[in-house]
Amino acid sequence: MASKIFHVGIDLHGTLITNKEFLSEGSEKELREVIESKPDDIKLYICTGNDLPFVKRKLGDLASLFDGAVLETGCVISEDMEKEEVIVPESIVEQIKALENTLIDCDYPEIYKFARRLSTISMFTKYEYSLEEFFQKISIELKYIDFARVTRSSVAVDIIPAKRDKFNGIEYFGKGSGVFVSVADSLNDLEWLKKSDISYMPGNADPVTIGLLEKSKQRESLRASLNNKSLYISERTETFGVIDILRDLFDNYRSF
Repeated sequence: MASKIFHVGIDLHGTLITNKEFLSEGSEKELREVIESKPDDIKLYICTGNDLPFVKRKLGDLASLFDGAVLETGCVISEDMEKEEVIVPESIVEQIKALENTLIDCDYPEIYKFARRLSTISMFTKYEYSLEEFFQKISIELKYIDFARVTRSSVAVDIIPAKRDKFNGIEYFGKGSGVFVSVADSLNDLEWLKKSDISYMPGNADPVTIGLLEKSKQRESLRASLNNKSLYISERTETFGVIDILRDLFDNYRSF
């Protein structure tokens, strides 16, 4: 048995589910089987910018197979997939919520909804507008704010407390010890991917994010021995890519 617990976080949008917010067609049975084969010294967590009700709505009873969830990009956690706990200071949450009210009053034409969030802001853009252009626009407008940072997923522009990312949530579960593994696809997960001991990406991963990661991590293919600070990319995309990644990890983690 491995001497350390492996804490494995799996991103939701663009990774475990498609950007249309469903598991890849025909993948559910295979995904369930691979998760149920998980070794005891590996813990799996859903890691997302979304909230717990969204996760449970999209994954259904598959959500109960996970050991917990890192929510709102590392600002909220759920240890039982039932309750949410904010893990950032209340004073920061108050500043974020005040900023959200200001942004709502701006009535941006690009936004079709502000999603439910306890400690962050998530703005979903209309299909006729460019997510990247809106991300750049908001980044410029908020560049003088020091208590928060602007990032984006593959579907939304997010504003989260400064110096927070999904790695904070994974560390919370691991109490600072163990091996930390990330599985993610896009720019809003860059810091988490960089800080993780082992980083994985599905075949549809954002090329910009891959390029930035390759400045600090050695890119490898699956089925290689696991090395510290390496980046492994699956050939398959989204849910099927995650299935391949989990099989690779479960087969090789003792070699780390």
